[in-house]
Amino acid sequence: MQASAELQLAGRVDGIARDDVREALWEQRLLVKAWTLRGTLHLHPAGELPLWHAAGRAVAGASAKDGGELGAWRDPAGVLHPEIGSEEVKAIRAAVWDALDGKCLLREELAAEVVKRIGPGPEQRLRSGFAFFLAELCQGPPQGAKVTFVRPDQWIAGWREVDEKHALVAACRRYVHTYGPARPGDFREWFSSRALAAAEARALFESFGDELEEVDVEGHRAYVLAGDTVFPPARSSLRLLPEYDVYVMGFRERDHLVPEAVREQVAAHRRGRYEGPAGARLVVIDGVAAGLWERKKRGKRIELRVTPTRRLTRPQRTAIDEEAERIGEFIGLEPVLAIE
Repeated sequence: MQASAELQLAGRVDGIARDDVREALWEQRLLVKAWTLRGTLHLHPAGELPLWHAAGRAVAGASAKDGGELGAWRDPAGVLHPEIGSEEVKAIRAAVWDALDGKCLLREELAAEVVKRIGPGPEQRLRSGFAFFLAELCQGPPQGAKVTFVRPDQWIAGWREVDEKHALVAACRRYVHTYGPARPGDFREWFSSRALAAAEARALFESFGDELEEVDVEGHRAYVLAGDTVFPPARSSLRLLPEYDVYVMGFRERDHLVPEAVREQVAAHRRGRYEGPAGARLVVIDGVAAGLWERKKRGKRIELRVTPTRRLTRPQRTAIDEEAERIGEFIGLEPVLAIE
């Protein structure tokens, strides 16, 4: 969800507005929206997309533009789509790439162009709303509520391919620096658990040699980059994190992040019951979940409803007021806050 990505940036970059993010995406092309980690949509600095695409190919074992069969798939409407063989997948992806040469197309326009080239076989999968055959594309400027697709090598200035193995090592190094102490399994789940085998993740960590330093975390062996063992002193904080926030997505052992009382809230949440804590909007106090919150636009207002699992102190209530003001200012709407 783009709204989530925008709010994540607002929580980490002081003084920006939602229009700044959209200008960086669609006009300046400093940011790019593409399918990368875990095959899901992310915003990246545009110049870094070659690295993330290459790292994904390193795990897949082949270029995303090439083969790899697709199994039979039942869509949300219950329609069963038949299996597609690797040669046909390769042809479809080549047709997608050709259809987008110099163009920015809506999904239905892209499907029609592919059908012209190779026939109707892949049309329904292309129209399904999922990322079949689109893995190495990126999104162009939306047309109303509809997304468009472009070729990243043409959309992003100065596009340069990156060595796949080097890209995967770089992605792992960034993960350990940002989320460490971490273990191979943590990186595997964060990056692409289905594609990256456990043994491959362990071998990747072992390849770092002296670049990694082993530390003990409550009796568990984990790793940081060598020298990354000094952490800033803890400071009291309170944040309203949007769904799919990178803090939550990078925190793989979520029992430490989400106490039992919040897990009960998540289990009753309309998205949380299916997606777990990642799909819920968390109130985070001193780095640990302490409740949920919701937002709803009404006219020129943004209504924020906060449901903590414990009594808030006066400074914490003040911090929630400040968070509401920050969100309202970023979106350009008057915040209306309710704490239940």
